Amino acid sequence: MVSNIPGSVPWILFVILALVAGIPIANLSTSPGTAPAPSAQVEIRISAKGYDRKQRPLPFVIYVLSQQFSWKLESTADLEGGRTLLSGELTSAVNHARDVFCVGTASFEGVPRVEEARAARRAITLAEWLRPAIVDPKRTRLFTLNAGQYVGPKELQSAYQRKAIIIATGQHDDDVDLREALTSGLMQKQLTFPFIYDLLHHYSRSNEWLKVF
Repeated sequence: MVSNIPGSVPWILFVILALVAGIPIANLSTSPGTAPAPSAQVEIRISAKGYDRKQRPLPFVIYVLSQQFSWKLESTADLEGGRTLLSGELTSAVNHARDVFCVGTASFEGVPRVEEARAARRAITLAEWLRPAIVDPKRTRLFTLNAGQYVGPKELQSAYQRKAIIIATGQHDDDVDLREALTSGLMQKQLTFPFIYDLLHHYSRSNEWLKVF
């Protein structure tokens, strides 16, 4: 019989083997895969305007990511919710901004020197996540700011001390003093928003993290 259908058996065997080999591929395509990375949700957004000593205005918005996206304890690469994607809101905010400040923070646990370095690295990681989303790097400048380790009252939960914070400025005069104007705007909001008060007073680098410009 084999001589009567030369080539048929090899072809049939090939088809069978191909089908068998295709079973795992079919299963992979229909079975649940790895869940997509969640979008970073904004818990707090605060519009502010500061002025430098020459009364040049600096409008800006502070974005604080939700507790789910606070930095994972001892990590400089992952948030509590795992690696995350920028939400549409943050992508739009970054691309409409003149300047974007990525603020690194660390909670009270650990050695101050180590945690300050960790906070600095977290700011850099935020910037690395944001940089690919910037359509025009010549228009939008990216900065990293290191607030350091939380040293305030211990009643504040650890996760809240490790907030991921982004500050995006609007259009402003080229000569505005960013440090003065940003400090001015934050000070105006510190009594209304406790986390801003903490940034200005309860982190190890509170007296210097805005002096980098």
